Order: sequence, then C-alpha cells, then structure tokens
Amino acid sequence: MTVRHVVAQGNVGTDGFILDPRRVRHGALHAGRVLALAGEVDPQTHLNLDFPDHRLDSCVVVERLEVGAGVIPGGGATARVASDAARPLGRVDVGARRAAWVAAVRAHQGVGTREMVAGT
Repeated sequence: MTVRHVVAQGNVGTDGFILDPRRVRHGALHAGRVLALAGEVDPQTHLNLDFPDHRLDSCVVVERLEVGAGVIPGGGATARVASDAARPLGRVDVGARRAAWVAAVRAHQGVGTREMVAGT
C-alpha cells in the first residue's frame, strides 16, 4: 500500500496540469487501484509557498476519486500542479494544528480533553 496525492482524471487538462489543485486528495493505492481516500488537501499546507514541507507537486491520476477506481496507466499516470497555483499564505503552526486535529478526533470519538491529556 502506498499513500499518494491523487487526482481524478476529469480534473487534469490535456496539457497534464491539474485544473483545480484544491480537489486533490490523499489516497492509499494498492495493485493499481484506490484502496482508501482521505479528504481534500489543505491549501494552507499544500499550496503555501511559506510552508515547503508538504507542498503539492505531482499527483497520481485515477479514474475517479472513489475506492476501487483504477490508476491511469502509462504516460497519463501523473499530473503536475502549475507553478502559479501556490501562493504565500503565511507561517503554519504545525504543533497547534496537530493538537487541534487530535482534539477533534477525540471529541468525535467521545473522549474528553482530560483523557486525551492523560493519554488514556
């Protein structure tokens, strides 16, 4: 299983560039098919010139953004993001974002803040 940035074939122009980079998603691929999908990429991290750690660049092209869809074989297997898609969007506080994400996951699971801090 490999996790990649994936884009639907319908979101790729004839020139091989992604039409709307905000519609790219993280996806797990296995045996030439989409095994799992996460939500759309966050422009604050993926399209931010001020945050080079996880910039969106090249994406695997899949038939559709759904589990089971096939990866496009051959020369059309990857698409690129145009250089003008990224902009300076400011500093990203990774620690604060991670803490907010953990709190949201715990809240969704019904675990309170006290248990989260205690690690239970």
